[in-house]
Amino acid sequence: MSQLDLLNLGSLKAARLIDECDHYVIEVDGQGMPGCCPHCLSESPYRHGSQQQHYIDIPMHGKPVLLRVERARFRCKVCGKTFFSHLPDIDAKRKTSVRFIKYIEQESMKKTFALLSREAGIDEKTIKHIFEDYVERLGKTVRFETPEFLGIDELKIIGEYRCMITNVGELSIYDLLPNRRKADLTTYFKTLPDKHKVKVVTMDMWRTYKDVVNTQLPGRDIVVDRWHVVRMGNDALETVRKKIRKDLNTRQRLKLKDDRFILLEREGRLSTDEHDKMLEWFELHPELELAYRMKESFHEIYNCGDKEDAQAFARAWLDSLPPEMEYAFGAARTALTNWWGEIFNFYDHRVTNAYTESTNRLAKDMNRMGRGYSFEVMRARLIYEKQARKPTTKVRGRKPKSFLPEKVMYRFSMADENVKAIEYGPHIPTLCDLLEKGCFS
Repeated sequence: MSQLDLLNLGSLKAARLIDECDHYVIEVDGQGMPGCCPHCLSESPYRHGSQQQHYIDIPMHGKPVLLRVERARFRCKVCGKTFFSHLPDIDAKRKTSVRFIKYIEQESMKKTFALLSREAGIDEKTIKHIFEDYVERLGKTVRFETPEFLGIDELKIIGEYRCMITNVGELSIYDLLPNRRKADLTTYFKTLPDKHKVKVVTMDMWRTYKDVVNTQLPGRDIVVDRWHVVRMGNDALETVRKKIRKDLNTRQRLKLKDDRFILLEREGRLSTDEHDKMLEWFELHPELELAYRMKESFHEIYNCGDKEDAQAFARAWLDSLPPEMEYAFGAARTALTNWWGEIFNFYDHRVTNAYTESTNRLAKDMNRMGRGYSFEVMRARLIYEKQARKPTTKVRGRKPKSFLPEKVMYRFSMADENVKAIEYGPHIPTLCDLLEKGCFS
């Protein structure tokens, strides 16, 4: 391997490799001739000695690499000022190579700053600053298409609820906000780009979200996500089960705890054995059966043929709620009454936050990933993750000839000035898979 291949940098030539056991030192010739004086732009500089300078380069063979550059110094004949030879492969802001900056930018999206600090032999704060500059640049260049069907959900990350803005149609994250306070949400939606594209907003039953949407996105239909509605029926049944469980002996309490999943399942999905177990509990506790039947009936609100039938069914359910079940199903009754229009808007648009199960996985894995990290770092890693952005990136414009191989077609199309890539944000199921595989250290 030639010395030039050792570095593979155009403006720097390796003179000698020194193995210092825990790192490499590569002596580099950095003489180069300047085009002109950077101060007065005169083209009449002359050599004025040299100076030894050190720069960090990308790791090699698992060791940090230090470039020891003998850098030429020049003096201008016109203005008399001195300056060093121009080295395009050295970063002007930090004492590193340009490719080292790019290396840290890419690796910091997957690895911890502490790990990168050990691998590259550079201070952890420097890595953090490189990461922050990179994220700031991405924030200016990466743009996600404003969703037609916009979802507002939340994740509890690092001990606090964060607001997640999603593209419901693409199952993707549009943005992740540090909190869900009304003032901050109002500011965010006030400056939302292309807000005219938003047609429908899905959310849970939290008044703040509704108020902000009605103020900043007036006229849009709000759809309460069906998962949050259905869950209220399950929560009511759990209230009854826990009340009954208090009066049981230890063995029965444990058994009823283990069988709670049978009670939460829809009756039509139970196996014969599970159904028999459920009937045994009903025989012992008629109150549990009554709660189960009310839960099953509550779920049927979403199995009606159209909006009018669903509303009629819901009114019948409200009228049939027994007084003895009020303590358990009171919250469901109140929610159904207070959010009537938003709940039944489902039948007009048939949209739902189908990724809810994935977001639970996402929250769990993000909390594991985020130990010791700020919310801003976690957000950047998720929002700008390249693999997760691929499934929701689409090409618009003139298509190339179909006989070309797929990869060639993509390159050809992206080179066409009439074609552009439209991004919709990181795909939530893909993010979950990457987190579970440990792609984020």
